[in-house]
Amino acid sequence: MESIRIAVATLGFIAGTFLIVGMLIVHFDWAYLFAGFVFYLFTYLVWPSKKRGKRVSESSIIDKLELIVEFPIELIIWLLRILGGVFRGLLGGKGDGVDIDF
Repeated sequence: MESIRIAVATLGFIAGTFLIVGMLIVHFDWAYLFAGFVFYLFTYLVWPSKKRGKRVSESSIIDKLELIVEFPIELIIWLLRILGGVFRGLLGGKGDGVDIDF
């Protein structure tokens, strides 16, 4: 089951990358950008992450592939946390204001 999830997630990552890169090279379209990010999100949810405790097998190739596959969503989460910290600093001190961290 783990190998099927890895294969499906890898295909989803390739499809998302193809959509986003194709959109940037050929013709900009918001639908392709949205579909690419949906594929990235699907890949992140399906991938059996060792970091999240969903994979027990040891393979250096799959570990490296995991870094590549999870990078886009991890980058978005990181940017949202920075944005949340900026808004938290602007809207109030510690414990005051709105908390939008993910």
